[in-house]
Amino acid sequence: MPTGDALFLSPLPVPTGQLPVDLGGKFIEVNDTYLDIGTSNSGKAFQARIMIANTMFIAFFFFIFAPFIAGTTAWGNPYGVTFWSRAEVIFDYVFYLALGLTGITALIAIYVVAGTTLKKSKTRPARFNRQRREVCYFPERSDTPTIRPWEETIAWLSAGTGTTGVGVLKTFTLGIAIEDKANGIAYYLNDTVPSPFHGLGQWEAIRSYMENGVEHCPAKAVHEGLHTFEKERAGMQEEVNAGERSLIGKYWWVLTHIVSWWKIPYWIAERDHKYSMKAMPESITEWSTPLPAEHWSKPSLELKEQSLKIQKAFSNGQDFMSYFKANVSM
Repeated sequence: MPTGDALFLSPLPVPTGQLPVDLGGKFIEVNDTYLDIGTSNSGKAFQARIMIANTMFIAFFFFIFAPFIAGTTAWGNPYGVTFWSRAEVIFDYVFYLALGLTGITALIAIYVVAGTTLKKSKTRPARFNRQRREVCYFPERSDTPTIRPWEETIAWLSAGTGTTGVGVLKTFTLGIAIEDKANGIAYYLNDTVPSPFHGLGQWEAIRSYMENGVEHCPAKAVHEGLHTFEKERAGMQEEVNAGERSLIGKYWWVLTHIVSWWKIPYWIAERDHKYSMKAMPESITEWSTPLPAEHWSKPSLELKEQSLKIQKAFSNGQDFMSYFKANVSM
C-alpha cells in the first residue's frame, strides 16, 4: 500500500527559497500578462529516437543477429554445412515472425509518437494571469473554463512510498488543484518530480512569475527541431576537440543516431511543434489582454505579512521545510 506525506504550498503562496526551474519545458508561453503551463515538444526527438531504435533492434535481432549466430555453429562442421546455408535456414524459419514483430513494434512506435502529439493538440494549457491574479483551467474535452483566484489555488508537494515486489519505490509529486466551486468538483494537475527540491523549484517558478514578474521566472521553453540536432552534433564535436569525449564516444554518438535514423526524430519534433496546444476561446483571449497598471489586482495583506515572515526566517538560516516543520524527505 502506498503511504506518504504532503506539504501544502498554497492557498497563500509564500516564497519557498528555492531557485525557480521549469522541468520538462512546461512553460510554453511567458509574457507580462500571463504564463501558460502545458506540453511543449521538449523530449519529442528523444521519444522518437527510442521508438525507432526499438523497432530497429527487433529487426536487427531477427534478420541479422539470429542468422549470424546460427551460421557460426557451422564453423568446423565435418559434413560440409556452410555458414551461409545454416544462416539461411534460420533466416527462412524466423522471417515471418520477424516481419510481424517488427511491424507490430513499428505500429506501437507510430501510435506513441503520433498519439502524444494529437493529445497535446486537443488540450489547452493552464493559464496564470498575473495582472488579474487568477488561474484559468479547461477540463479535458470542455470549452467551459474554470477561473479561480491565484491565492486560493491549492498546491502541494507529496512523497509516496510503495512496493514493486522487488523493493521500495519512493515518488515525489507536485500537485495543483483548481476548484470548480459552482459544481462542487476540483481538477488536478499532477507532475512527478525527481525530488522535493525539484518540486519546490517548479512551484517557485510559477509563484515568482505571479508575484514578481516575468523577469523572475524561467523563459519560454525552447522548441526542438532540426536545429537541435545540429546543436547537439556541434556540442559533441566541441567535447571531442576539448578532450572531454573520446573518439570511441564520438563514434558511439554517430552509431546511435544512425540506428535511430539520424535527423528523422528531430524532423518529427519539428512537425510536433507545429501542432500547438488547443487555442483559447475568444472569452479567455479577452480575459488575457493586458490591463492598465492601476487596474492590476494586488496581493492580499495576509499574503504580504506571511511572505515577510518567511523571508525573515530565510535570512536567519531556516529553509522552507524547517520553517513549516515538514517531513517530505528524500
